[in-house]
Amino acid sequence: MVTARLKEMGIGFRAGSDDFGEDRPTLVMIHGAGGCAQVWQAQIDPLNRHVNTLALDLPGYGATPGRGEGDLGGYAQWLAECLKGAFPEPRFLMGHSMGGAVVQKAALLDPDLIKGIILVGTGPRLKVAPLFLEGLKRKFEETVDSIIGYAYAPRADHRLVEEGARLMKEAGSTQVYGDFSACNRFDLRNEVGGIDLPCLILCGEEDKLTPPALSRKLNESIKGSRLEIISSAGHMVMIENHNTFNRSVLDFVLERVS
Repeated sequence: MVTARLKEMGIGFRAGSDDFGEDRPTLVMIHGAGGCAQVWQAQIDPLNRHVNTLALDLPGYGATPGRGEGDLGGYAQWLAECLKGAFPEPRFLMGHSMGGAVVQKAALLDPDLIKGIILVGTGPRLKVAPLFLEGLKRKFEETVDSIIGYAYAPRADHRLVEEGARLMKEAGSTQVYGDFSACNRFDLRNEVGGIDLPCLILCGEEDKLTPPALSRKLNESIKGSRLEIISSAGHMVMIENHNTFNRSVLDFVLERVS
């Protein structure tokens, strides 16, 4: 059983069900810097009606022990080992922000483990504002509030914003600073065109942290990829407009297993 194997491996996760139907596709979700599996809650249960859903906690987040990798290539290697250890066949991968960068690296590192990828609010390069990097070292909680303020569209429910800030603060300054620094060093502009997997690219129309222009760059670089810009949403598009988001994800996955 997939969930039992993940527990044996010491990996934290949230799943739509402990019963993974082998007759259904499986979607594995990877969160961004300062997040955890919980950020996919609006996908885990609703999408589980049609596909097996599983959201992982990266090392140092949620229920996965350890410390952050300090490099996105390290996270990609960790993810590849998870897939090898828990799944007998290739699975769909979906990553948000830093998680989307990790998925890009995994798609280049070991594509045979993957059936298709969904890149959410990310890009081939993830430069971080120096003000944010410096602030995460010196004024952590204040800077987190600022980052999360940018992460949601202006009309977002304040409770979502508060919960996002709580999760990032819970991860701690060392972990979050390390991962934002790793994002700042991430640059696959000369390599991303080598991805040869079915690919859906999703971005919130009002995303200020990874603007739609970055998603368009991915779409231009990855042959055969599909780009969808989702209205009424910012960087946390999978939370802010989850109904539209989920329809796009489900259509993409089911089209490739029918």
